[in-house]
Amino acid sequence: MTPLRLELPAPVTGRVETLDELKGLAILMIVVLYHAAGVLGMADVVHGELGVDMFVILSGIGLALGSQAETAGRYLVRRFLRIYPAYWVVLTACIVAGTKFLGQHYGGWDVFLHYTGMHVWFGSAYAMSINDSFWFITLVVSLYVAYLPIRKYIDRPDIILFAGGALSFGCAWTYLHFNQPVPYAHFSLRMPGFFLGLLIGRLMKSGRLEVRPTPMLGAALLLLAYVPYTLGIIFISPVIGLAVLGGYAFLVRLVTHPAVRRALSYLGVLSLEIFLIHQPMIREYNILVLQRYFPTAGINPTSLVIGMAVAFALTIVLADLLHSALTKLMALVPAKGPGPAVGAQ
Repeated sequence: MTPLRLELPAPVTGRVETLDELKGLAILMIVVLYHAAGVLGMADVVHGELGVDMFVILSGIGLALGSQAETAGRYLVRRFLRIYPAYWVVLTACIVAGTKFLGQHYGGWDVFLHYTGMHVWFGSAYAMSINDSFWFITLVVSLYVAYLPIRKYIDRPDIILFAGGALSFGCAWTYLHFNQPVPYAHFSLRMPGFFLGLLIGRLMKSGRLEVRPTPMLGAALLLLAYVPYTLGIIFISPVIGLAVLGGYAFLVRLVTHPAVRRALSYLGVLSLEIFLIHQPMIREYNILVLQRYFPTAGINPTSLVIGMAVAFALTIVLADLLHSALTKLMALVPAKGPGPAVGAQ
């Protein structure tokens, strides 16, 4: 059989503003359409949680776009510095503030697992025990590590998809079998999107991608579709998330005002920090402030909406401050070898 060849008019060069805009769109879907609507008890009819699937896909795209010839150690250091400093700052703040203001208590093992960022691997009891958003750290870091041994096969979609199918199905079946709903639904079912993103990113970077009809490609398709389907596992949300990304990039963006695109791009640059910070701000601390300082207003939809708007604005300010501080701090770290490639996130 003849290989399927995908080609672009030219490889993508320069910073891809659309990717930042898509991250901004994703964070708005999560905060406004999913979590804020949840606080108000509204049905998630537009499925704002798809913003997380978009993030996972964009992580794969950004990683492939920013790929470079470097040692495994250098690769891991770059990924570590992108994720963990911001995560540790917000995690520490959540633990201190939760203890002081919310009367929460965290076990030593729970805290230790969270600082490693690997807490979701230990089941639902730890996945969301400190902050509901922190499970994403386990997912993205695990996927970055999973990419390390297969990065040399980035031009072999059959191998990339097989690795993604094996990891995704293995995790999904395990967590389903052992009745761990949070790692199953939030963690495992979103994994295939990352590997799809890797292929999209590679296509953008090189300008062409060849899909070979190999036995490994057939096994990948079985692992991603038929075998999971027979067990009640359906990897569908990454496909829908990809459709939303494409819908914005190829249609909505064409009619979106430049000022809106700039706002989305700004939110996209801060998306990691916003994702880490926003949930307790619009939920627990919003209610705490209303109860403590505005008792006459009561807890009602109007007061909640006003509080969430203020909390989200504060979240953006804090995210900007944290991002700027860490960017300046990282600039002091001596660079080794070539710098990050264009599009690296």
